[in-house]
Amino acid sequence: MLMQAQDDLFVIKGVEKIVTGSRRRLSIWEVDRCFKCPIIGMCITLDEQKRLLKKTGLLEKKGGPFEMHEIMVSSMDKENRLSRKIDNLLERKFCKPAAALLQLDEAALLDNFKAAMEAGDASMVLWVTAVRPDLSPACRRTIFGDIHMSMHWNGEQLMRLKRKISRQQLDLDRLHKRLDDSARNQRSLKKEVNEWRYKNKTLQTAIATEQREKHKLIAAMAEPTCAGRTDDLEQQNLELRQSIDTLRRELVQAKREIASHEDENRKLSSRLCKQFEKSRHFREEARSIIAEMTSLRQCDANCPSFDLCRKRILIVGGVTRMEALFRDLIENSNGIFEYHDGYVKKGARSLETSLKRADMVLCPVNCNSHAACSIVKNLGKKHNKTVHILANSSLSTISQVIRGGKDGNACTLN
Repeated sequence: MLMQAQDDLFVIKGVEKIVTGSRRRLSIWEVDRCFKCPIIGMCITLDEQKRLLKKTGLLEKKGGPFEMHEIMVSSMDKENRLSRKIDNLLERKFCKPAAALLQLDEAALLDNFKAAMEAGDASMVLWVTAVRPDLSPACRRTIFGDIHMSMHWNGEQLMRLKRKISRQQLDLDRLHKRLDDSARNQRSLKKEVNEWRYKNKTLQTAIATEQREKHKLIAAMAEPTCAGRTDDLEQQNLELRQSIDTLRRELVQAKREIASHEDENRKLSSRLCKQFEKSRHFREEARSIIAEMTSLRQCDANCPSFDLCRKRILIVGGVTRMEALFRDLIENSNGIFEYHDGYVKKGARSLETSLKRADMVLCPVNCNSHAACSIVKNLGKKHNKTVHILANSSLSTISQVIRGGKDGNACTLN
């Protein structure tokens, strides 16, 4: 009785009259109520909805997409000005392209619907299903059920992806802040270096002035009329020498300060370049994660690699900020995630404990020392565990290995 009640939802009143009459399809206000909401959401864009409501004088200034959708769906309950415009718009969009679909039998129509769902555009098949009066309730129920459940699944995947992008944006904001701090420090050091260069130039000018005065005094002492002033000149010469020595010491100290600041400036420039490189790598990793999340949507419960059957996956090393992404990847595949940072300076006991209870061990060589990789290999042989030595710790490499794929950059040890 439950199945009969569900099938009754797709029985349209007056089907016999429409099939035998002159019309080949149902008007939009005659289609089953369960199809009206999906048709508005999937077959008519927001711009098209806005234009229809504006033409009929039903567009509200403060109304959003939901309010427009609500008005459009409610108008389809009966024939009126708006429902006729909706019907005409859909006929212009789909009637000619869907001419072949309108003539297909149910089996061929279902095959075409599945292909359209895989291609990501099932709007035309949805319209054909709604307006064809000759389809059985079972066929209509199958198409409506697949579209309804895909909307739920897409919403869940969208929320999950938005959460991941939000976490990535926070990390990116932190990197930008560190880059801004480094840039400010570099500007400050450049200012100090310019100040020391100015002081150096001033000292050089003072030394040149003192040298000229010295030469003038020596020339004056050589004149016969200056013999009586020799003692005074010698005293002045001594004072000038002392002043020159002091200026030279200050000049040497200034040069040392300039060299020190220039060295620190070079170090900060190098750090700034590294920070830019990390930021670029982080952006590439974020784009790769989004692409991988999009491709991972295609794996469902029918995929043989979907379920890890509660296997415990141990990842040794890897980028620490990627730990949350590794965890999501493994736990979403029904596995148990375990992580070890790969540091073995204080002993390998904790690493051995984690490895003994793991079903699979992944060790990326680009994130671990040679000693850590050797310890993981030896412990794998000691406890008869499968160890996958990976070339890198990217999500795509990890995903290929745990789902049983072949990665040309990975080496497996038993």
